[in-house]
Parts: sequence; structure tokens; C-alpha cells
Amino acid sequence: MARVPLLLGIDIGGTAVKVALFDVGGSLRGAHSMPVQAHSPHPGWFDIDPADWQRAVRDGVAATLAAAGARGSDVAAIGLSNMIGTVTPLDGQGRPLRRAIPYYDTRSAVEAAWMLERAPEIPTVTANRVLPGNTSLTSILWLRRHEPDTYARTASFAPTNTFIYRWLTGAGGIDWTNANFVGVYDVAARDWSRDLAAKLDVDLDLLGPVVAPDTTAPLTADAATELGLAPGTPVAIGGLDGAMSSVGAGAIHAGDAYDVCGTSEMIAVCLDRPVVAPELLGRWHVAPGLWTLIGAMTTSGAALQWLRDRVYAPLGVDDARASPDLYDVLTAEAAASPPGANGLTFLPHLAGERAPWWDSHAKGVFFGLTLGTTRGDMARAVMEGAAYAMRHLIELAEGYGGISMRRITTLGGGAARNPLWRQIRADVWNADLVTSPVPEATALGAALTAGVGAGIYGSYGEAVERAVPTGGEVTTPNPAHRQAYDHGYRVYRRLYPALMETMRMAVTNE
Repeated sequence: MARVPLLLGIDIGGTAVKVALFDVGGSLRGAHSMPVQAHSPHPGWFDIDPADWQRAVRDGVAATLAAAGARGSDVAAIGLSNMIGTVTPLDGQGRPLRRAIPYYDTRSAVEAAWMLERAPEIPTVTANRVLPGNTSLTSILWLRRHEPDTYARTASFAPTNTFIYRWLTGAGGIDWTNANFVGVYDVAARDWSRDLAAKLDVDLDLLGPVVAPDTTAPLTADAATELGLAPGTPVAIGGLDGAMSSVGAGAIHAGDAYDVCGTSEMIAVCLDRPVVAPELLGRWHVAPGLWTLIGAMTTSGAALQWLRDRVYAPLGVDDARASPDLYDVLTAEAAASPPGANGLTFLPHLAGERAPWWDSHAKGVFFGLTLGTTRGDMARAVMEGAAYAMRHLIELAEGYGGISMRRITTLGGGAARNPLWRQIRADVWNADLVTSPVPEATALGAALTAGVGAGIYGSYGEAVERAVPTGGEVTTPNPAHRQAYDHGYRVYRRLYPALMETMRMAVTNE
């Protein structure tokens, strides 16, 4: 009896590598996750050994096939996903010359400032801010300045998916979702900007040709032996995790919006044209012709975890880890506090902040503490503060995009799986939230992208129709809470502007 063809999605994240196997109908057949350690040789510096990625992929593929009871020959295509901004210098044979520099590394602040001094038009041309680490060219320029021997030996600077793609297929290139965040990509021309490259003295040959995420190349015999797969299996270069998530969430039409909540949080909406939004980020979608406008905050789920570990756990972090039901206690106490948390407002900036402030000095704040404030008020305020922060980003996206985001698909853990937090978000955003039933949306998006590239699906529309389930639990806003949250949001919006200079002074001692 013929076996059903399977699609393999490989997601290289900031802390782990996930491998997931799906059938062409989108059903998850097996999955495996392996943590990957980042090394920090100096404060603000981070490195990841690319060999750890390779090891995690090898082990993950083997474990996933075993969990699914599948053979390597059952895999019809492989798709890749990666985290933003991370770059690895490769020699002519595709071998790493040093550890990779990830997006959260901040050593290249001087290079970021220099880029804007030399070419202040970068944000307009690229539709993105220049940020240390997050803009991969800042890390490349740091290597040129501080490790000239490594730079001189480099044949190409590879995003993580390009490195894995090169390892598996021998082919190169950079997909357009990653190219958007290099720092010299012209979004109008959809290619490298030779003018920006000249001003920054950048050799575009080191960046590689820009290709579509569904570009495929055959798995080499050596890689097939390493992974236990069939030689010649099509491998798609894939793209950024957020881009893959959009496919896995079925967000492939203008107006589609989705929210990914975990340690941090991202809201994204699909548009039919590029938009330059200084407070937000943007990139081309995986599906041709679509643009994605993105707002990302730094500590959403992380703020709630901090509260659990530092306030709810009697003995601190170790006690919190031993008591997973503390989240249930926290949620129950938050539910007992009314909308507006009895006048308590929380700024969720516990590790600086990305959109819309882009301020590394931003700090977390509880405002409105009184002798009557309860622990449950604090818990609810943390949930509401993250929701307020995302409402601000939603309003910015709506303004720049000329759209209304009244229905948002939610992905990931944290708020997406917590009924109270989900209701708070629906109320604060005044939007219907649809909880995606897809357990591994990023890996599924990578797998479907590979399916499109391999011709298993004729288009992304067909892939989504066949493999992304519709439905999911819908959380609707409670109109009785609207007035309390509109008032709380007005308070929230006044706090950071009032405190930003004090936050900077407290950090810089100026």
C-alpha cells in the first residue's frame, strides 16, 4: 500500500531547534524540540555555535521520524525557518568561520549609528529601522572592523536558514524575508540597493542573490546520509519564523492579521502594498505581492513569568519551577480583580522595549499602587499592560495600513492558551481573537512553503486550503468592559512619555 507523502518543517529559533512532520493535509505526525545554548563572552554579546544547530537538526529529524513511525523516503519536501538578523560568516565551502551572531546581540551599536550617518535614507529605502543585531549588516560591519582576518576569509554571510540550506543542498542565496532586515534591501526594487551598498562600502556578492522562500534544491547524498532521508528530496530555503507563521496561520490575504505570543510578542497584518512605518517593522510576505507590517514588544509572556517567579513563588525562581500550578493561582487571583485592576497600570518594559519606543533604557513600572493593592491586582495589571502595549501597535498598524483589525488569529502559548488573558486582549483590542488550532504553526508554514516549492501544492492558497485548519475557539470582546479599558489605556499611553527621560537618566547617570 502506498504511503502518504510527508512534509518536514525545521525551525531554527533563538533558544531551540524544532522539527515537525506533517502530512499534506496539515496533520501533525511527529515533532521534536532541542534547546540550543547561546554563549555570552561579554555583556551584550552573544554567539551561537552553528554546529549546535546541525546537531539539533540531525537529532530532531531522527526523533521526529521515529515518533511518527515514518521512513526517510516518506519525506517529500523539507522547509526551513529561522530567527531574524542572525548571521554566520562562511568560507567558500559553506563552512562557518566563527560562531554566529544572533539578532539579540548588541555589540554593533556603533556600526548601526555609522550606517545612518553615512546613509540616513536607509529606513525609507528598506522600510525598516537600523538596529544592532536585528539589522544583520550591523554585525557584518562589526566583524569587518574588529575581526578583519575573519572578514577577509568570508565568502558569504549567511542567515541561519541559508547556512542550513547550504549544508543540506550545497546551494546558496538569501530569501527575501531575511533580505528585508539586512539593511541594504530596496523594498521597491525587491533587490539589493547598489546605492546604499556603495555608500556603506558593502560587497553585495558576500550577501548572495535574493530568491523566493519556496526556492528549492535537492538534498545531497552526504546530507541525506546524515539525516536518514532520501537523496534528492527537495529542500526549500524558507524564511523568517514570522513569515513562516503567517503561512501556518493561513494569513495569506490582505487584511489578515495574526498575533504570536510567547516570551515576547508580535502582531502582524498583511497589506497589498509596502508601507514605511517608522515605529514598526515591515517585510515582503512569503506569498508574492503581499507586504507584512509588524509590531513587536520585548517582554509579554516574560513579564508574567517574572511575576510568577519573583512574587508568587515563596522561595523565588527555583520554587516557581517546582510549582507549575502557580500560573493557575496567579490567573485565579487576576480573575478576581476587576477590569482596570483597581487603578493599577503596568508598563511591561522589563528588558528595554522594541516597537513603538525602540528604547533600550525603557523600564517596567507599576503605577497606582495603594495600601489596598492586592497580588491579584498586580497579576491582572501585568496581563492588561501587555494588552495595552499591543493595542498601541495595532492602532499604529491600522493607521499606516488604512485597515481595521477586528479579527486576529492568535498563535503560540501564553496569552493564546490562557482564557483570562485571551479575554483581556479581546476586550482591550475590541477584536475577535481566533485561537489557531495549529500546534506548530511556524514549522507547518515552513513545511507548506516546501510543498509549494516542490509542486505538491499549486499555490499558497491551495496549501492553506488543504492543510491549515479553519475554525478555532473565538473570544469576543465584552462590551461591559470597554469603558474601563479605554480609561486604562489612556493612562497607559501617558506613562512612558512622562517617564522616558527619567528612565534614561537612571540608567546613564547623566
